[in-house]
Amino acid sequence: MSGPTTDDVRAFFGTFLNRKLEDRGQRPLRDLPDDYDLLLSGALDSLAFVEMMMAAGEHFDREIDFENLDPEQMTLIGPLCQFVSEQLAQRRLRNGPTGSSPPYG
Repeated sequence: MSGPTTDDVRAFFGTFLNRKLEDRGQRPLRDLPDDYDLLLSGALDSLAFVEMMMAAGEHFDREIDFENLDPEQMTLIGPLCQFVSEQLAQRRLRNGPTGSSPPYG
């Protein structure tokens, strides 16, 4: 069983982002190009960005480790989706298909 694809992650982020925009009375986005900057566009502030990342971890039932994320690419939707999908796939391999850690001791 494979983890969420980059398209799955992009769809989740798009839904999250559009809900935030609609909550502020703004029109939702139809498309998120790879170079769309979530913070510089004003679509999200830093708190909403953290909230989105936490929601993604909960939605996909995986912890996302940001230690290896390039800070210059962090807020661009394309590289961010790729990074998160790779993180989710790695977590799935380590934790097994159910997301639970293997029993030790």
